Amino acid sequence: MRLLWSAGRRLPAGLRRFFDVRPGEGLPVLLTFLYIAVVVAAFLLAKPIRNGLFLQAYGPQNLVYVYAAVPLALSLFVPSYTRVTARFGARAVTAGTLLFFFVNALAFWYAFAWRPFPLLPGLFYVWVNCFGIIAPVQAWSFANSLFDTRQAKRLFGLIGSGASAGAITGGILARFLVEPLGGSVNLILVLAGLILTAAVVVLTANRRLPQKGLMRLGSAVSRPFSETLKEIAANPYLRLMSAMVFLVSIATQWIGLQLNFVADARYGGDADALTRFFGTFNFLLGSVSFVVQLFATSRALRTFGLAVTIMTLPISLGLGTLMIVLLPAFWPVLVANAFDQSLRFSVDKPTYELLYLPIAPAQRQELKNAIDIVGNRVADALGAVLFGLATTGFFMLPGIGLGPRGTAVLNGALIAMWIAVAWRLRHEYVRTIQASIHRHRMDTERTAASVVERSAADVLVAKLGGTDPEEVRYALGLLEVQQTRSWHPSLRMLLGHPDADIRRRALSLLSAAGDREIAERAVALLRDQDLGVRTEALLFLSREMGVDPLSRIQELGDFEDFSIRAGMAAFLASPGPSQNLEAARALFEAMVDSTGAGGTRDRAEAARLMALVPAQFVDLLARLVVDEDEEVARLAIRSARVIAREELVAPLMTALARPYLADEAAEALARLGPGIIPQVAATLSDESTDVEIRRELPTVLVRIGTPEAEQVLVSSLLNADTTLRHRVIASLNKLRAIHPEVRIEPGTIEILLAAEIAGHYRSYQVLGPLRGQLKEADPVLQALRHAMEQELERVFRLMALLYPEGGLHDAYVGLRAANPIVRANALEFLDNVLSPELRQVLVPLLDAQVTVDERIAIANRVVGAPVETTEAALGTLLASEDTWLRSCAINAVGTLRIRGLEDELIRFESSGDPVLQESIRVARRRLAGKMEPAAASSHEPAPPDLDMGVGAG
Repeated sequence: MRLLWSAGRRLPAGLRRFFDVRPGEGLPVLLTFLYIAVVVAAFLLAKPIRNGLFLQAYGPQNLVYVYAAVPLALSLFVPSYTRVTARFGARAVTAGTLLFFFVNALAFWYAFAWRPFPLLPGLFYVWVNCFGIIAPVQAWSFANSLFDTRQAKRLFGLIGSGASAGAITGGILARFLVEPLGGSVNLILVLAGLILTAAVVVLTANRRLPQKGLMRLGSAVSRPFSETLKEIAANPYLRLMSAMVFLVSIATQWIGLQLNFVADARYGGDADALTRFFGTFNFLLGSVSFVVQLFATSRALRTFGLAVTIMTLPISLGLGTLMIVLLPAFWPVLVANAFDQSLRFSVDKPTYELLYLPIAPAQRQELKNAIDIVGNRVADALGAVLFGLATTGFFMLPGIGLGPRGTAVLNGALIAMWIAVAWRLRHEYVRTIQASIHRHRMDTERTAASVVERSAADVLVAKLGGTDPEEVRYALGLLEVQQTRSWHPSLRMLLGHPDADIRRRALSLLSAAGDREIAERAVALLRDQDLGVRTEALLFLSREMGVDPLSRIQELGDFEDFSIRAGMAAFLASPGPSQNLEAARALFEAMVDSTGAGGTRDRAEAARLMALVPAQFVDLLARLVVDEDEEVARLAIRSARVIAREELVAPLMTALARPYLADEAAEALARLGPGIIPQVAATLSDESTDVEIRRELPTVLVRIGTPEAEQVLVSSLLNADTTLRHRVIASLNKLRAIHPEVRIEPGTIEILLAAEIAGHYRSYQVLGPLRGQLKEADPVLQALRHAMEQELERVFRLMALLYPEGGLHDAYVGLRAANPIVRANALEFLDNVLSPELRQVLVPLLDAQVTVDERIAIANRVVGAPVETTEAALGTLLASEDTWLRSCAINAVGTLRIRGLEDELIRFESSGDPVLQESIRVARRRLAGKMEPAAASSHEPAPPDLDMGVGAG
């Protein structure tokens, strides 16, 4: 076993590459291969012994009775097996089951050799059938517990070749040992040795391989067998799997029974001759199966997928059955069985085992037991009864006397049904995988939304009622942005807060919400010690309650000039008998033109009041929207959102270039409605417009949300600026959900998709040389990896436009899940829904089992022009459209002192970007040797967060 352990860890590199075995997979693959090989060798040695002893004792016409008895034995086994597994674990129970079968084999040998009795060959036949279904199911369950969907697709062909190797071994043992050992009975001792070997392999695996993957992520459950059957009946996917297992069992059983009939006739019921024949048959077909499985199955699964391989066996058996119908003789029956033996283990079994991987790990074992063990054997029993009725009869029921041709016709009908079920099942497989990753996405979004919503509400309530004034101000700032009416109770408590600024801001929010229940408190606050609070109270009373501010000022006094103007402006502009818009305009103009120490506050008060009075002062508000003071501009934008006039379009677009105002300015523009779409479209396509403004316009269009807005975004898809293109694509994804009727030219999307994928591969080419020269935390690598994340997101968003119903959003979220099962299922889903051309170039970029070096090698084939030096990599980054990537590349030129790119820096010296200018200055000092790279880098600012567009949702 020490040698086995060493061999598994050190598989030759050539073999690993040929069979696509990744580091760390060698030992699990080897142990699983051996386990399956030994189990199948034991079963295919037991089958000739079973057949020879039974046919000699009873003849082929009595086979239907032992097939009917198998489900009775299994009905006792499965429920107890499930309970024991739930308590002790699958691995321990698997080893215990094999040891139990080992003891059984020794007991049968003893009985045949020393205590034979009439029912013994029949009991042995039933025991072999039970072993033949239980042991392989356990072996494949063991394989499922070690590998995820993607690994299974790569490795199950290789692992499954263990079954073919076992078939060869079992055939050789049956063919060449029957005479030296003195007959079929003594071969049972060899069978016992093989079963013991399988138990040793499992025990070794239990010690050497940690429980991971599906075993680690899902706990076995124990529940009544009736509940498992109800779940199968309620699930379309499980129903189809059960139906296919049922049809496969009967169809292959009938082909095997036909072979038993013709073989018995050919060899005259001689047990040893029949054992040699079946052993030779198993050896030859096992050899063929081994070659197919070793060199073709994995490649077929990777290239064509389950959709093709699931149809291989039924179509082949259909052809074999047609041959029997045309010529009902020994050789056509043998050929049909050859198709069964060569393809069932090599192609069909690995494909079938893949069908279980979308099922939740906690439920997989009990469902597999129910379908593969109970369902399979029930089908055997029914098939045996039907075969008996079709031929010689069953118990007291007479048969209709069909020969090989008649039974082949009936079997052909069963195979046709099998093909139909397999056709539906391959589509249901993809749908089930999509449903699993969709559940993951919805659970993730619901959890995140509920946590954010609950935590945000809890945080706001806690902060508003907190004792730290800074925390209260933070919460008030959030509410000022939201302008919500749902916080009146909490805000009212703050009117008595010790901090004057908090009292003023709380009163301002309540006033904006129109809360008239605080009128008495506002009157009291007119005598507040703080002038700002008194001013806010005066504004509230003059606007909401119609109180004449002059009378109040005369009563109270001590109001500064701006407070008098603000109160009077609000009073004169408000509807009512005292309204005087000309006088109000004069006051507003004075406040807008105000400068000096109190000018900022005057302008801020004017900007805020504009939303509270009739829209008669739009020209003045437009000036405030572009005010140099950020707070004044923000208040003006909020008023513009309320007034929503076309005269405000130009100043609001200007405000889009200011990062901290862009979101509110976009919302204010969207409030203007579809009428501004032509102006937005013209600005979006005008390259002379500030790019920062153009980058924010897609968010305006997605907020407007009309088909016309979507068409403008479609026309902007090919924009050269990567950030703008990213936001256009993201906005289109959101609008496509609202207006699926809008047609997007697939050719445009495909061109852009090809360019994005090629660009992503190019990024890997650039990444290659830089990894060896720069540390992982270097800004260049950070910026490059961030840009690559954006490239990949754009790829998925473009695919979502091509396949709007394809579940690509689910796949994108699934690929970023922490759960490896979800990631593997997401990748398997993409592997089944994408076109072959797209799958070939995209899946390697998403598969975590594909290394960076492998992706670079693919990029060199797909893109060409390999990037082999650090100088070439940095030159590529300097040519990009991303300013931050350029800046990081310039810094790297200085850090690495790459003098070959010194002339490239001249191109950017005329740029007005201060980040580029500073990067060039530092790089030149480093190139001149006036600054040490390591010391300089410690003083450089960290890279800023790059804008990811409108979000991944």
